[in-house]
Amino acid sequence: MQKLNNGWLDLATLRVLRSLFETRNTTRTAEQLNISQPAVSRALAKLRDALGDAIMVKGPGGMVPTDRALEIRARLDVAIASLDELLVRPVFDPGIATRAFRMTTTDYGALAVLPRLTRMLADVAPGISIEILPFSPDAFRQLGEGQTDFVLYSDDEVPLPLRSRKLYREGYASLARRDHPALAKPMDLESFLAWPHALVTVMGGRKGVVDDALAALGRQRVIALWLPYFATAASVIAHTDMILTVPARAADELSRAGALGRFEPPLAIEGFDYRLLWHDRSHADPGHKWLRDVIADVSSGAPTPRL
Repeated sequence: MQKLNNGWLDLATLRVLRSLFETRNTTRTAEQLNISQPAVSRALAKLRDALGDAIMVKGPGGMVPTDRALEIRARLDVAIASLDELLVRPVFDPGIATRAFRMTTTDYGALAVLPRLTRMLADVAPGISIEILPFSPDAFRQLGEGQTDFVLYSDDEVPLPLRSRKLYREGYASLARRDHPALAKPMDLESFLAWPHALVTVMGGRKGVVDDALAALGRQRVIALWLPYFATAASVIAHTDMILTVPARAADELSRAGALGRFEPPLAIEGFDYRLLWHDRSHADPGHKWLRDVIADVSSGAPTPRL
């Protein structure tokens, strides 16, 4: 197979060649492609240099293709169509798309976002699937390396320059078993502190935001259980006298089954912004952008997007 001579052919140059086959004239090709006649001449010179052949020569009634050019002509339309398909960004149609996205989150993020998201996807984008990856200290590195598509995260700083979008402002709610004695009347601070507590601490540590709020009042609570899982903590307290304070959306989901009672904690606890993070690498991807918008919509409580 003959190799090209010191160069490469771009899509615009191949389109000039296709037009020359039709017009047999550099001026008419320039008019057809809306470019200058010198630009057509430069493209023809580039073709001649790359292919080692005159490509077009003078003949009766205009330019005529060489034998080498006629060999190329049979495959030219296929080559241009293939390059067009490669270079033109496809339109993303969620109704027919089949694609899996990876999302890194704690089980809080899964509780807060996934129920509405998966219901929506089942309705309007049945070919789109979500793979949940566990949150770890490597989550941001994995996002940068393309091992995950999204990270759900709070408003704490992240170690990499990542794109972000605020999903909502989150507060806190407390849970106790449905027949807990403390729920017989409105919860005050003394009653709140009279019972043992469970603390969900995803990244470790012995204290949480409740303890910070209590410290500002010169008070403290008794923590009887530390664990990294929201759903497991809810299952445990459903069979004990412990109280569990978690972000409000998680409390809403965990109390739906009816085993737990939800109440407002009797002290002010500072909330946080919850965000969706992604890498620049995926920012312009149509499918990625569509799913970012959907996650933002379902997280904010907006109506389910329709096709």
